Amino acid sequence: MNLFILPTNTCFWIACPISEIGSYKKIYEIKTRDFSKPLAILCEKIDYLRQNTKLTEKQLDFLSNYKKPWTILIDKEKITDKNLLNQISKLPNSEIYEKIAFRVAHNFMHSKLIRLNWLLFLTSANKSNNPEILSSIKVKEEFKEEIENFWIKVFAHNDFCINSSQTASDIFEFIWDSNEIKYLRKN
Repeated sequence: MNLFILPTNTCFWIACPISEIGSYKKIYEIKTRDFSKPLAILCEKIDYLRQNTKLTEKQLDFLSNYKKPWTILIDKEKITDKNLLNQISKLPNSEIYEKIAFRVAHNFMHSKLIRLNWLLFLTSANKSNNPEILSSIKVKEEFKEEIENFWIKVFAHNDFCINSSQTASDIFEFIWDSNEIKYLRKN
């Protein structure tokens, strides 16, 4: 079981390698997350989206210059990474992935984990319907049993806190091949 809790620029995330279905299921169990809610995918660089999706250059430029944290939803038909699509087809709730949400790593720790594990599934590290967690102390309280049983590795100093003035990421998708945006969440 390879589960990671990572600090980000908005909150703590819980993540696992995309190839580990057991770890994927464990995230849902730990969070008491409904299987009808998909997880996002963390890739190392925007180059992954350039090489493995049918996003246009204008759309990729838009993402590269977006000023706030973002999550982009991409129709499954616009994803060309056959390994990723094959992995998703093996999930117990694969039918919910008609659109796939992508985030891009924004620090060295995220990049290193991705290089070791290919892509990562991720979601906020909190129990479902609870507020997002902003401190490593709270993470260690919330996930004490899982950490003590070595199900989760926490990648944060003992007293690390995320600036609470940061807002959650904007979540959006492009409309067709245009740069017109449909926001699912805008902060």
